[in-house]
Amino acid sequence: MKITRQNEEFVRLYAKDEGRLRRYVCALVPVMADVDDILQETAIALMRKFDQYDSTQPFFNWACRFALYEVLQHRKRAKTRRRHFSEEVVEAIAAEYQQHQQLSEQRKAALAGCLHKLEDQDRRLVELRYFSEETVESLAQRIEEPVAKLYRSLARIRYLLAACVKKSLAAEGTS
Repeated sequence: MKITRQNEEFVRLYAKDEGRLRRYVCALVPVMADVDDILQETAIALMRKFDQYDSTQPFFNWACRFALYEVLQHRKRAKTRRRHFSEEVVEAIAAEYQQHQQLSEQRKAALAGCLHKLEDQDRRLVELRYFSEETVESLAQRIEEPVAKLYRSLARIRYLLAACVKKSLAAEGTS
């Protein structure tokens, strides 16, 4: 089998968003055993139609449309089961999930911007605490600060970041 650049690009994009896509399908399907089947069918459909993907648009949103279609197809095949969401509920959950995901992405972007606005010392403290596996206690020992003072500093920084994110989202018209 010859692997093309298009195949490689598809695999990169799909692998990057597979976890998010799994959570999306899990939100739509009450039976966890069906999730893998739906994801497999979704991946096949995505690969078949990948030449139609507009790379200027988020891959995740494009993939969600295929996943929703596969969920609905799965529901049609599984009509004999007694417990399942109505089509309206599945579509409402799908719409809500995508809105929630979009807001989550906006929050992450705002947080990244707010991290850059922190003073160097505060940003370094955040990086040491949250971007490593280090505990507050071991960090306090390493930087020779009392644990209580470090907790207060981290609480102050979290408050600043939360306020900054809230302000950024309000400026964008989202919250």
